[in-house]
Amino acid sequence: MKIKILGCGPSNGVPSLSRGYGLCDPKEPKNNRMRASILIQTNDCQHILIDTGPEMRLQVIGAGNPKIDAVLYTHHHYDHMGGADDLRALAEKKGDVLPIYLSPDDKDTFLLTWGYLLNQGKLQLNIIEPFHPFFVGNTEILPVRQYHGEQTSLGFRFQRFAYSTDLKTMDLEGFEALKGIEVWILGVVSPRENYKHVHLSEALKWINYVQPKQTWLTHMGQRLDYQTLCRELPPHIRPAYDGLEIITE
Repeated sequence: MKIKILGCGPSNGVPSLSRGYGLCDPKEPKNNRMRASILIQTNDCQHILIDTGPEMRLQVIGAGNPKIDAVLYTHHHYDHMGGADDLRALAEKKGDVLPIYLSPDDKDTFLLTWGYLLNQGKLQLNIIEPFHPFFVGNTEILPVRQYHGEQTSLGFRFQRFAYSTDLKTMDLEGFEALKGIEVWILGVVSPRENYKHVHLSEALKWINYVQPKQTWLTHMGQRLDYQTLCRELPPHIRPAYDGLEIITE
């Protein structure tokens, strides 16, 4: 399984229009971060896209413009769903109906804003429930319930890899569902306390509990400089960067 980081930035990206680079060194290319998204190539050569932020078109083109076989959504915030109109183009390239997977909590927002895509017969909407596994091709995927401020979001476990972004916390059931993973991509927006997102020191406690072999931080804001994180974190915890490729089982 190959995972490509399409974007590892926060909702306003780095640099942002209002805050610029903040504490991030503008001379470090790995501090340039588009909105958070990943592309997974499974062992049976299915390409699964997680989230379609406003830069999705550029992100997919930058990844070689592969045929996308399925799209998963963590939640309906604009920085994760705002590029959904380009699902039409992904379905056209696929040459078939494109399956979309999202939670019941996100269904109404998707239908209100992008319901016209379903009317065109280009998409197949699939509602998934936390802790009820489903398959894309031969790959089993387990959705994990997360708490993201006043709403929920979904993380996803693929065999020994998991993707968890835009969360403040999880129930014990969620943490237990991640036990045994080897690679974890975890969203950490800031070193400071945040009411919607886990902050860095708390995330380190989670990593110690789950004990993956390698953790990559994503959804990083303007206070998390790439080289500073590399110096301060242990070797098994690294900041991700746009374009990073990770190979796992």
